[in-house]
Amino acid sequence: MTSSSPLKFQYRFHSSHIVWLSLFLLSLLIQATDTIPVWRFDRELVRQGDVWLMITGHIAHLGWSHWALNMAGLAIVAVFFSQHTTARQWLLVILLSMVVINIGIWYWVTDLRTYVGLSGVLHGLFLYGALREIRFYPLSGYVLVAILLCKLGYETLFGALPGSEDMAGGRVLTEAHLLGAIGGVLVWLAEELKQKLLL
Repeated sequence: MTSSSPLKFQYRFHSSHIVWLSLFLLSLLIQATDTIPVWRFDRELVRQGDVWLMITGHIAHLGWSHWALNMAGLAIVAVFFSQHTTARQWLLVILLSMVVINIGIWYWVTDLRTYVGLSGVLHGLFLYGALREIRFYPLSGYVLVAILLCKLGYETLFGALPGSEDMAGGRVLTEAHLLGAIGGVLVWLAEELKQKLLL
C-alpha cells in the first residue's frame, strides 16, 4: 500500500505580483489612516488643479467592506491571470482603464461630485485577463468573457446587481465598470492588432 503525498501549494513569482502588492498596500494605507477625503476623486478639486485625485480616487474606498470586496477581486486577478502577460501590460491596463473611467466620469456622469473605488479598474483587468485566457484555456476564457459581458449588460440596463450596494456601503457606479472594461478591451485589441501586423 502506497501513501500519496499531500498536495502542496507552490508559489511561483511573477513580476506582476509587485503591481498587485503595491495596489494592495497603497489602498490599505489610505484606508487604515482614514484619509479618504484627501485622496478621493473630487470634481471641484480636480477643476482647481488637483489632477492626481483622478488616480488616487481609484485606490481609496468608501469603507472597509468596500475595500475588502475590491481586494478580493484583485486577488482573483492576481491568482488566475497574472501569468498571462507581463507586469508592463498589466500596468498599461490599469492606467488606460483609469483614463477611460476618468474621461467618462468627467464628460458622461457629470452629476457625480466624488468617486472612490477600484471596481472600475478591476472590470478592465478581469475582461482583459479573460480575453488573454482564451489563448491558453479557450473554454474557460470564453465562459468568463460571456459572464462578464452579461454582468455589464445587466448593469447597463437595470443598474447595480442586487445586494452589491449594501455590501459596498454606498452607491455602485456601474458606469465605471463599463468604462473600465472598455479600457481593458482597448489594450487587448491593440495587442491583437500589433500581432497581426507583425505576422
